[in-house]
Formats: sequence, structure tokens, C-alpha cells
Amino acid sequence: MVEVYSKFFDGRLEQRAALKLALELLNAGRESDQKIEGLLARYISEGRVPNFPSKTTSPVSRATIQRIRKAGDKALAGIRPATIGVLYNFLCNCEELKTGLFDERVRIHSAHEFAPLLESLEGHVGAQDGPLNNKKLRSLEGVFYLYRKAWTSLSANTYVRCILRFDWVGDALFYTEEQRFYDSVAKHPFNEIDTGVVLPYGMNVVLLGKGNRKDMLKFFSFHDFTPFPDGHQKVRTMRGNFIAVYNKGPHPGFRAYAQRTESETPSTEFYKPGVLDPSILEYLQD
Repeated sequence: MVEVYSKFFDGRLEQRAALKLALELLNAGRESDQKIEGLLARYISEGRVPNFPSKTTSPVSRATIQRIRKAGDKALAGIRPATIGVLYNFLCNCEELKTGLFDERVRIHSAHEFAPLLESLEGHVGAQDGPLNNKKLRSLEGVFYLYRKAWTSLSANTYVRCILRFDWVGDALFYTEEQRFYDSVAKHPFNEIDTGVVLPYGMNVVLLGKGNRKDMLKFFSFHDFTPFPDGHQKVRTMRGNFIAVYNKGPHPGFRAYAQRTESETPSTEFYKPGVLDPSILEYLQD
């Protein structure tokens, strides 16, 4: 799938010319500049334009679209890369306006920085039979408390509660795990944030991410959900396993249990031996 993402705008003059031609053909087919303006604005607001996040991307006006369509070579080369780029990448993904830039193989329409990774994973190693897909994973959107063994003091029966956030960006789900706690056994504070992709795999959900401050690879697999993700009902709890790869190792795997929280100020927690609620502890022990 690398070739798909290399197709997105990278500043080449031939891409500017291809965009101009696409706009000319749309106009000849009676697709108005105003319609293009409206669709582009919607795609931006929904976070569906690759490499152009909605928070930092401005819409392109009808007048600018017309100016690009009618521009000569010199004027075309002088238009700001951000303006050309957002319109170019939009047409690469826009199913409503299928031009020569549109590619059916592009399935992840998202401005998230890890969208290319998710697209590549789904294309190369994604499950073919379902029943889960990206759309159904929207049932996970929101915030969970994630309980798991405290990796900071492995020799003791200690546990941590992390904050696991699922954000819907474009038409795919991405996650962030936040750990801010003081291990009273190891006598050390810890502050880590990991970010990654959420991959549907058969009846399972896989999280693959990396540390934001150091080289660390995270892998979660969730297999038990209440209720099962359908894209409409919110998942309340889920459990599975995880492993983290960091430094020399070894890298043991542990169980994980996640419980949705509606708290507006979620917080992390460290649990000394004998403190964690037994109803949660039973999910985390062999």
C-alpha cells in the first residue's frame, strides 16, 4: 500500500497539473466549483483529508478553486502548497467526485498521522472475513479505564489503572494510552503516553502503538466485549492481553481489562498489593 500514499501531494509540478486537469474535467461534466467547495469543507471538518487535520486546515473557497482551474503554468506553480495539497488529497479520496486522482484502493480516509500505517496493515495483514470492520469499531469511541499489571514493579502483586482513549478521526479509530502514577513499591514516578492504530481482526480488536517519548512498541489484543461492537451501541467493558517491547527485555505479556468511564476528569491510579477491587482483579490473574 505504500504506492497508494506516495500518490498524495508532495509538491511536484506534475501533481499541480493533474489537479488542474481534474478540475477542468469536473467543470466540463457540470460539477460546479461551489459543489467542490462544499464537499471539501465537509471532508476537512470530518477529518477525512489525509495529511490535513481539521484543526489546522482552512477550507478552500470557490474563487480559489476557480483560480486553480483557470491558472496558467506560472500562476499554477505559485499557488501555496497547502492550498493545492488539501484539494489534491481530497480528490484522491472523494467518492462523490471520481476523477483521475481518485483511487479505489484507498480505504482509510483519515487525517490522523497513523492513517497510512492502518491502511497498510489492513491491506497486507487484515482479516478478510470479518465480522468486525472499521465502521463497527466506532462502538469503542470514548474513554476507558484500562487495568493491568504494573510493569514498574513486576515482582510484586501491583496493578495500574491507565486512561485509554479512542478517537474517531475521518472513518477510522485511533487510540491513546496515558499512564501517570507513582509506584510506591518501586519508589518512582512514571509518566508515559502511547499512541497507535486500532485494527479489526475477525472477532478481535488489535491495538498497535508506540511511545511518544521513547522507543517502545505496544501490542494489545481484545477478544471479549460487552456488548459486542456493532458501530451503534457503546462497548462498556472488554478484556484481552498486551505486551510491550522496550529496552533489552525480556518482554512478558499480561492480561488487560478495560471499563468505560463517563468521568469528565479521568485519572490514573497505582494499586499496591491487596488494594485492587477483587471483581477487577479476577480478570487480570491467570
